[in-house]
Amino acid sequence: MRKTAFILASFFLLASPVLAVEKMQIAVLDLQPKGTSAIVAGAISDIVRSEMVKTGYFTVVERGQMDAILKEQGFQLTGCTDQACAVQLGKVLSAKKILIGEINRVGAPYLITVRIVDVEKATAEFAADERAESEDVLDKAGVSLTRKLVASIYEENKDYFTPPITRSSYYMRSIVPGWGQFYADRDTKGYLFLGGFLLAAGFSAYSYMDYSKAADDYKSVKRGSAQSEFDSKYDAKVKAANMFTIAAGITAGLYLFHWMDVLFFSKPDFVKNTAMNDKWEGYFRFDTAYLPGNLRERIVYGSLVANF
Repeated sequence: MRKTAFILASFFLLASPVLAVEKMQIAVLDLQPKGTSAIVAGAISDIVRSEMVKTGYFTVVERGQMDAILKEQGFQLTGCTDQACAVQLGKVLSAKKILIGEINRVGAPYLITVRIVDVEKATAEFAADERAESEDVLDKAGVSLTRKLVASIYEENKDYFTPPITRSSYYMRSIVPGWGQFYADRDTKGYLFLGGFLLAAGFSAYSYMDYSKAADDYKSVKRGSAQSEFDSKYDAKVKAANMFTIAAGITAGLYLFHWMDVLFFSKPDFVKNTAMNDKWEGYFRFDTAYLPGNLRERIVYGSLVANF
């Protein structure tokens, strides 16, 4: 009984929702204030950093860490607002992307403008801006702007976020029902096989424990007891054994059906890269950013993704 419980506990642990994705390192320079205070510009810069971290796809260099590294390297951050300076800064910070920009205030409204600079290519990949009618809605403008930036970073770096589907990875993942389907971008099947197998396995474990209890009860009947007590305990044991046999058969049948689907119906094209989802239905829910088809695989199965 303890062994069965341990196996089930291990399975649920491996299927826990942990997001484990190789992250891209990014540095966000403080926005330059033009017509507004440095406090406001710094606050919006912190919002952009925070929203980048929330996606789970980026490692964002903290402001304090950035200052410490630059001080150690003797790099002056003051006045570093152009593309060439951003590239040098990115190399010092070991960042793949640098975000630079400014926040302008002409009259009442604010205008936030940010550019993404690719450190390796030394080119500006994308520029985005967001307007805020007042200081009260600056935080919303910062979040909206970050959505645009994330969408652009992904579109320009699809190969970084979408490793190719390989035959070995597909079949190794398929050991766990549903995982291979997620990897092949068959999300509906993945949920069905995963949920069905977990329910069946749980029913099997419950049936086995019930049978063990019935068997122990039968063995514990003392000699000299009434024949009716022997018969009732034996009947309960047989009934529990039959239930466990049925549950185990359902579990095995689901697992076999899962492999039939893996081999004949859900097998992906191993030549192409991972298929793209219709849209990211995760944190941001915006239409322009497409994420890997195995996003749900990464969410459902966690750190196991890194093993294959």
